[in-house]
Amino acid sequence: MPLRKPTGKRRSTDSGVDPDRGALSQEKKDERIALFLSDFDQQAKENIQEMKKELHSLLQTAEKAFTVELLKMPVAIRKMRRKDLL
Repeated sequence: MPLRKPTGKRRSTDSGVDPDRGALSQEKKDERIALFLSDFDQQAKENIQEMKKELHSLLQTAEKAFTVELLKMPVAIRKMRRKDLL
């Protein structure tokens, strides 16, 4: 005898949303929008700060790698102008 699939949950007609939600006053809507925008701005500022830190770290890494490569070269080439080297 084949196994029967369990019947799915029966959905209620109540969506869980407050029925008075659509009746918010314009003042409340404006307040919620202002709060959302201020939170968005704060998150954007935090993301920018994090990106600046990452950029600074990458620049330091590149500078260190450049310095190491320069130290590997002979002194005569190190002191040479880039224009002359190229």
